[in-house]
Amino acid sequence: MIINCFCIIINGAAAYLLLQGMKKLIVVSEKRWKQAVLWGSCWLLLAMIIYMGDWANILPTVLFFLLVIRAVCEGSIWKKAAIGLMYSSTILSFNVLRDNFVLTVYVRHDHPVVCMIIAGFLSLFAALCLYLPIRRHAPDRAYHLSDSLWKLLLLLNATPFGIVLSVVLLTTTEERVWRAMPYGFKGYNILGLLLLSLLSFIGLFQAVIVLARQQQLEEQNMLAEVNQSYYAAMEQQHFAIRRLKHDLANHLAVAVTLPEAQREDYIKSLMEDSAFGRSLQYCADPVVNAVLTVKEEQMSRYGIRLEARIDIPKELPFEKTDICALFSNALDNAGEACRRLPEAAREVCVKSRAQKGLFCLEVTNPVAGAQKNLRLQTSKADKENHGFGLRSMKEVVERNHGAMEIRAEGERFEVFLYMPLEI
Repeated sequence: MIINCFCIIINGAAAYLLLQGMKKLIVVSEKRWKQAVLWGSCWLLLAMIIYMGDWANILPTVLFFLLVIRAVCEGSIWKKAAIGLMYSSTILSFNVLRDNFVLTVYVRHDHPVVCMIIAGFLSLFAALCLYLPIRRHAPDRAYHLSDSLWKLLLLLNATPFGIVLSVVLLTTTEERVWRAMPYGFKGYNILGLLLLSLLSFIGLFQAVIVLARQQQLEEQNMLAEVNQSYYAAMEQQHFAIRRLKHDLANHLAVAVTLPEAQREDYIKSLMEDSAFGRSLQYCADPVVNAVLTVKEEQMSRYGIRLEARIDIPKELPFEKTDICALFSNALDNAGEACRRLPEAAREVCVKSRAQKGLFCLEVTNPVAGAQKNLRLQTSKADKENHGFGLRSMKEVVERNHGAMEIRAEGERFEVFLYMPLEI
């Protein structure tokens, strides 16, 4: 009884390390019962006995583990599947090595107690070997990859998972007698394959790190380009103001000497000067100001009118790259849709506010006549005009514990999202 409790404690500690490592790569629900369920699935994954030729355990274990991750973790289905399969193939490869190589001697000599203790310590050692490098080298918790990159990682996971699955499923019951002599020719071949599957976790983990850094660099470059354009626009406006101030006395002298009718036209022409143009200060958040300034200038080139109603009294508490991605993608999609319309109908309205603990963003634009009756049920709808960037927006919103809706009412297309200001 004491030995059993001791082994349960060791396996529980190993499962806890495995769970903590997973939290570095995927967001787990904050509900305690969900974390307990995930811990139990990690415990089951580590403790499951996997003998070659006995396929009754491996498939149900993998399926159960993936279903638990699907239920208790956050993110896209492709991210959950990739992370779940990466852990499944690694731990199951270890289990096959543990149960068919290391523990074979003790099973053969009929020492079940010693076998249980060694199995527990081996599981703890394996979990520790996974947790330590993840803790040290894992990307920032807020990292995110596109669905296409997670699909690529899922495809890369197919090789190690296929190896351990083939080793277990393709070994017949009669061939299992080789376990009594594990160092034969066939034993070395299978040992090499399992070690290859086990070590592939390093390559997959490194791929996650590299892709996360690359995605972060792309977002930072996008933000840098927006800021550069914004500051260029500010400099241009300040120059126009200085020029107008310098010439103001001359303009006033000319206006005084003109007849009343001509004077009114002259004053109107002065008011059209860029110095009296749009304000570059929409709200208290500098990123929002930069994006709106740049996008309004871009839209004006195509005759698109941008109406901005912004009520953000202080700087938003989100990552600057996330704010840039939300506003840029929403406005880019709306602008692209408007370019397909007659110039008189080209108008985009953006509303945003940060009040009562919520940040809200709403972008609306008219749609073409062929799209008036379009039924929009998912974020993939209206791909022709609005598909680009919506997935990126959805990832940002979900990562910040918010929600996003897409609606088409009459001749208007609307993207609405909200995120809590405090978690």
